[in-house]
Amino acid sequence: MSAGSGAAIPARAEFLTRAHGSANVAHVLATHALLVAWFAYAFELLPFVLYVPLSAAACLVHQRAMSEWVHEGGHFNLVAERRWNDRLTDLLVGTWIGVTADAYRSTHFPHHARRTFFVAGDPDTDFLDVSDRRELHGAILRDLVGVTAVRGFLRFGANEATARARIAFFARTALIHLAVLAGLFAAGRLDAYVVYYGALLTLYPLHNRLRVYGQHATLEPDGHTTVAASRTSRTIDAGFLDRVFWTSPRLLYHQEHHLHPYLPYRALSGLCARSDDVNRYARRRGPILRDLYRGLPRVRTAADRPS
Repeated sequence: MSAGSGAAIPARAEFLTRAHGSANVAHVLATHALLVAWFAYAFELLPFVLYVPLSAAACLVHQRAMSEWVHEGGHFNLVAERRWNDRLTDLLVGTWIGVTADAYRSTHFPHHARRTFFVAGDPDTDFLDVSDRRELHGAILRDLVGVTAVRGFLRFGANEATARARIAFFARTALIHLAVLAGLFAAGRLDAYVVYYGALLTLYPLHNRLRVYGQHATLEPDGHTTVAASRTSRTIDAGFLDRVFWTSPRLLYHQEHHLHPYLPYRALSGLCARSDDVNRYARRRGPILRDLYRGLPRVRTAADRPS
């Protein structure tokens, strides 16, 4: 192991000052601005056959970022002042992906309470469990037709703290979206809304599925893959493009995050311990996902089923 193992655990307050909170908010706003700039210029500069798929990819990057920021907000790590943490998370992040910090927290904290994943009692991962390639193919199909997104939305909605909070959030969100739609309609750019939420309903669930498998599915020494009851939390530090598309520093230090879930993301890089254990640390995502897929049986046989 390299430097990072055995490092002293930093104080949370060191990495969540008011300046850090301001930087986090500025980062969220900059992410929104970049997406708006993409839609403003790409439509004019690119042929439609390129504009649509590249815009869907840009939307996935934005949605990846929003999922990471709602994760930080869910851990009370967007800004230092707790009374503002949820308000800003909901307004700046949750508005666009349909989930509040509190609703996210109520499904995510049980995930941290578990020692095994993809099992009942872990709402973050139990719906992603697959036992063979045929089940995985069916799950991917459900992702791509929107079934997984609807199930996820209902899962978060069912865990909203109070009916009043749920109604207030969705009423405010509806007004914001109506204003956005009115502006896009006036500009003749409803395509941006369709592409964004089309990607959120169909492509993002698949993106999230593969990200979670990379974080939590276990590669066994015999070449098999364990999904249900996996004990793995894996850090994948695969370079710049991987950080843009798959997991930025806000979520890539996953082994360290599960060891210290209360720490803001800035504290985790210093705790990262490189390891030869592929179930703890990896530098390349492609081989991990490839080996995870190859380690699943084509079809689970009766002998494979638990008695």
